[in-house]
Amino acid sequence: MTWLRGDDVRAWASQITTWRVGWKWWLIALSLPLVAAALISGGIFAVRGPVDFGQALPSPLVVTGLFLFTLVLSGGLNEEPGWRGFAQARLNERYGAFNASLIIGVVWAGWHLPYFFAPVTPHSSFPLVNQVGWIGGILTLSVILAWAYNSTGSVLIVMVLHAMANTADVLIPLVPDEILIDGVINERAVGIVTAVHLVVYIALAVAIVAYYGRKSLARGAIPSAADIGGTHS
Repeated sequence: MTWLRGDDVRAWASQITTWRVGWKWWLIALSLPLVAAALISGGIFAVRGPVDFGQALPSPLVVTGLFLFTLVLSGGLNEEPGWRGFAQARLNERYGAFNASLIIGVVWAGWHLPYFFAPVTPHSSFPLVNQVGWIGGILTLSVILAWAYNSTGSVLIVMVLHAMANTADVLIPLVPDEILIDGVINERAVGIVTAVHLVVYIALAVAIVAYYGRKSLARGAIPSAADIGGTHS
């Protein structure tokens, strides 16, 4: 699309290798999803949901492998150069950063809808409460990723944050036998997990919007079409 518009492909692509964003943003990208997972785990436990802090966590090798897979093939490199690296900067100018992030979130959720109808994907077996919560999670994560992108101008940092957000969920110590009972999904348990997960991410998104403001979701100048090699939004 960048090439078809006659824009600068090199300028757009350079965002994917922008790594000099300060140690704070690397810390945020790597640790914020872990903090969220801890809060979700505690929240589920507080409402007597299906968690067990006594069970073993996945091995570091499994977690690292999942992170790398997500970084390249399942949410990072295959999505963020488009959602944030192409669309966010252009929509920032027209609608403001917060509204732009929600627009992208709606399109992003719609882009995943075929998953819910293809029987080979896990999404097709989600109960309704999980489907609704999953879409809500897409919208809130879109706000968080827009904040990281607008603050750094780096698609790379957003790829890492996105990959960590996906990976951190496996660290929530859910009890499979309480979610799937005799081959039947326990919708109450799934509803608890979904609701707590959504509440935590909504709280993070609300805090970001309240502190940084709807217009920019950042301090200082934010990426525009011109910054990524575009001639117009």
